[in-house]
Amino acid sequence: MHSLVTEIYETNSWRDGEFAKFKVNPHQVDSILWGRMCVPMIYANWEGFVVSSLKMLLSHLNSLNLTPIQIPTRLVVVGLGDTYKTLSGKQSFEQRCSFTDRFNELLSNTVKFKTKVETKSNLHSGVLKELCQMFDFKYERFKDLTSTLDRLVQVRNCIAHGENSILPSQQNIEDYISAVKSAIDILLEEIDIFLTQECYLHKQQA
Repeated sequence: MHSLVTEIYETNSWRDGEFAKFKVNPHQVDSILWGRMCVPMIYANWEGFVVSSLKMLLSHLNSLNLTPIQIPTRLVVVGLGDTYKTLSGKQSFEQRCSFTDRFNELLSNTVKFKTKVETKSNLHSGVLKELCQMFDFKYERFKDLTSTLDRLVQVRNCIAHGENSILPSQQNIEDYISAVKSAIDILLEEIDIFLTQECYLHKQQA
């Protein structure tokens, strides 16, 4: 296991204790209220883990001082980040020249990844797929979990918007926790493969 994966695991190990509490309702809160309380916290732990682990991964990549010619195109795109936003809308010729100058400047230096991970505060399967695409993680490994994870996001949003008809059962809570923990394990494995096999480099350089 790569040392960074060990660090990610240790940094987030406290989440297991949170999940255990959600399962047992230690203070015997009313079951309906408890279910409505747990769903947002389970989601927060899922999103929190994804954001934390990918931030640590991006910081690690920054420490390697990689250049655009060393890395796959998808990582160059990640590194260029918001640069592409200047292409939106109508552009004058001078604006296109300015963009090209900036683009060439970025490509001539080491890539510095911004460590902000965008989940749009709704880490549904579409967002998860996009995050996997950034690093070429195997998104299909999550296919048995995405329906439950999407339901977690949906129920969390309904509760956040004050919909009182949403009444998660204890079984729902356990299903959400199981899906999140399985997804966390898969993500950790994908990060480990990415690092140990040096998938951040062009194959001929790895």
